[in-house]
Amino acid sequence: MSSTGAPEVSKILEEKGEINDELDYALMNYLLQNRGPGFTACQPSLVELKDGRKAVKMGIDNTFINKENEVMGLGIIGSLFIDFETLKVLFCTPLEELDKNREKLLKSGVVPQRRPKGKY
Repeated sequence: MSSTGAPEVSKILEEKGEINDELDYALMNYLLQNRGPGFTACQPSLVELKDGRKAVKMGIDNTFINKENEVMGLGIIGSLFIDFETLKVLFCTPLEELDKNREKLLKSGVVPQRRPKGKY
């Protein structure tokens, strides 16, 4: 999945990690305001960008609530990069690309999976 305009990663510093509740909440709001409902930031990793900056890279999962009130996810359809020092969003996959990637997953027959409550 090539996100146009995404920063280039030179190396992965920490493959798996956690973000604090404040950043998780801020990213949830960012995605809701800038990309609309149905997107969840997940799977944080710490990376070094080609320009030398450290960033938190996160996947963007297509999520929804099913009839049983469970959080379901279709899969990773984009990425989000957050500057490690300032916590400002450096890049977020454009909505058109998120929609296109969601359609690819739907057409491929991917079945939504339950997602854990809270951060993941």
